[in-house]
Order: sequence, then structure tokens, then C-alpha cells
Amino acid sequence: MRKFLLLSAVSISFLANHAQTWPIPDTSGGRYCSEVFTSVTVTSGVVYGSSVTVGNSTQTLLMDIYQPTGDTVSRRPVIVLAHGGSFIGGSKTDAYMVTICTRLAKLGYVTVSLEYRIGIGFPIDSINATKAVIRATQDMKAGLRFFRQDALGANTYKTHPNYVYAGGVSAGAFMGLHLAYLDKIAEVPTWVNIASLGGIDGNSGNPGYSHKTNAVINLCGALGDSTWLEPGDCPLLSMHGNIDATVPFGTAMIYVLSFPIMVVDGSASIKVRADNVGVPNTFYPWWGQDHTPFISNATYMDSAIWAIRDFLCPLVVQPSSTGIEDMEEQLISVYPNPAQGHFIISTPGNFDEKIFSVYDLTGKRLLNIKSADPFLEINVASFNAGIYLVRVELKSGAVLSRKIVIE
Repeated sequence: MRKFLLLSAVSISFLANHAQTWPIPDTSGGRYCSEVFTSVTVTSGVVYGSSVTVGNSTQTLLMDIYQPTGDTVSRRPVIVLAHGGSFIGGSKTDAYMVTICTRLAKLGYVTVSLEYRIGIGFPIDSINATKAVIRATQDMKAGLRFFRQDALGANTYKTHPNYVYAGGVSAGAFMGLHLAYLDKIAEVPTWVNIASLGGIDGNSGNPGYSHKTNAVINLCGALGDSTWLEPGDCPLLSMHGNIDATVPFGTAMIYVLSFPIMVVDGSASIKVRADNVGVPNTFYPWWGQDHTPFISNATYMDSAIWAIRDFLCPLVVQPSSTGIEDMEEQLISVYPNPAQGHFIISTPGNFDEKIFSVYDLTGKRLLNIKSADPFLEINVASFNAGIYLVRVELKSGAVLSRKIVIE
């Protein structure tokens, strides 16, 4: 399998000849780890390619690009995201996509809401549904190639070709997962006839540039087969409701319009595989929640945004960056807040061991846990309602704290 951070031959050649032009991203002022901008500028309807739909018509492919207003940095990470809709509906302007892209752009990222080919055709079965996933994933690949082409040329959107991330919501998460991990012809079922679709990478636009993603953001998605993850693959963030009735939490049959399609591996099964083969990953289950709870619940939207922020920040902010110690206080998050039954503590330091404690307002320590997990779930089902203090001691010796309300 082609490995994490490898670029196409064209991009490698360019970078080899222009290495001095690619410094690490400017992370001053808490950029990418905290909200440093108050507004964003949206460029709508940017053409990034075209391709043939399931109905054999040619579709012009569009994206909306969100940039922090007033930003002067010339090389910024870009996050390419796609909407949900079971590959039969949805829009790049759906309200939750606007919210996610806006909030991540306020951190300093260039964020993208991607339009892609939808439509499964009839019959609605495993063959046509798989083709729909592949077509949409090919479009996402063209979107990533668009930004690498621009970065290596006109640099209209001021992005960094070595910091490109992909994923999305539901169907969009399928696309990010398949882009990253379905990368061999041999992995594609033979009954798909991948050649008829233009090969595994497709021809949706911007040939000759890399479509590799440096990390995957999976919000309630699944893979056709989790064994496609192999050692050396790119990092992964997954968030998923454990009673999801639309996309399986684990390994189960997926349905579209009540038609059984195929057995897929949801986020919980992907987590197991990633752990087994050493792919860095963070998994945040939304216990007791159905599909995409953040679409209708602001608390879960907050948790999704904070999780994406905290997952990507260590990938962007290099250890040698000036001021990294000063960012640590900004990186601890406790959510949902208020909490019922459990909450997550998200911390900096990647997988360094930390000491997590919970105190009541009398100063009594109720929990004390050592863990290297950057996303630690705390069970507080037995706690009385009230205000508590969460304390985290980092490897560096810094002590961070947050208050949480337990209902």
C-alpha cells in the first residue's frame, strides 16, 4: 500500500527542486489550535473538475472554499470535507456543512465543502451502491489534486501541499475513508468493473497531482473492508453514535432506502483494525446516540469541532514551533458540558502519558487515572449532579484544569 505522506511523482519532483519554499505552517498566536479569526470569507461555486454521472451526463464539479478573513499567511493546511445523504442526496450548502467549515476556518484552516456526483441507479444493490461510493471518492481525489495543483502553481488559495486532510459526514466520511485506505486495484471487488469507471483514481480532474490525504476525518462513516488499513497508513479520527441505525457502528449490513446493500465495517470495527496494525487513530463514540447527532444538537456539534481541532492540531503544530508550550492551556477540552453519564477529556501531547483527576468542590479527589489516550472517556454515572473540577497533569509537568457540570 502506498504510505502516509508520499506524494505523486510529479509533486515529489517539484518539492525536490523547491524544498526551500516549503517551511512548516505558521502556527503563531495559537493558530489551528484555537479560534483566532472572527469571520470567514466564502468563495462559492469554484470549479474543480467534471465527470460522467450514473445517468451518463457530464457534471461540472463545484466546491465552496472557506478562508479566514484577513489572513495573511501564504501556506495554510486545507481540509476537504463532503456532505452526507446516502449518495442519493445532500448538498455542499447544508447547514451543518456551513457550520463545520466556518468554525474550522476560524482556526486558520482553508476549509472546503465539496460537491460530488450522487445517484446510485437501479437496482439499488451492492454493485451499484459500490460504484456510487467509488465515483464520489474519485471526485474527492480530484478535489485534493486541485489544491495541490494550485499550491504548486498560482497559489490562489494559499494552501500547503504537505498538509491536506480529507473526510466528511456520513457518505462524505465514506469518501474520506475509501480515498485513504482503498488504494489498490486488487482491493476493489472484481464485479465492480473498475476500468469502466476510469480506474480506481478516476478522471474527475487535475491529473498528475497527488490525491493523498495526510489524515482522515470520519464523522459517522464506514469502510467496505477494514482490512484495507495497513501499517504506515495515515492517521484517522472517527466519531460515531453507538446506536446508529443508518451507518453501522461496528460490522453489519448497511441499507439504502430499505434495500440491503452489503456488510460494512463502521467506526468501531475500523478502530480495532487500526489498533491492530498500528495506524494512529482517535475514536470518540457518542454513547446512546443515533446517526450524526451534531446536525440537530449544538452540544454534539461542539464536541465534533473540538475533536477535529484537537486531532489535527498536533499534526500541524510541529514540536519545534515557537510557543507550543503556551498553546497547551488552549488545547484541553471537556465535553459534552453539561454532561450526563460520561464525558470526554481531550488533551495535548498526543500519546504521552498523563494523569487525569476529577475533584468535587470540597477538594475531594473522586477519580485518578493514568493514561496516554488523548481522548479519555470518564464515566460519571454514579456522580451526583453538580460542578466538578477536571485536572490533567501533562508529561511536561504543566497542570491544566477545567470545570464541568454534571446533570
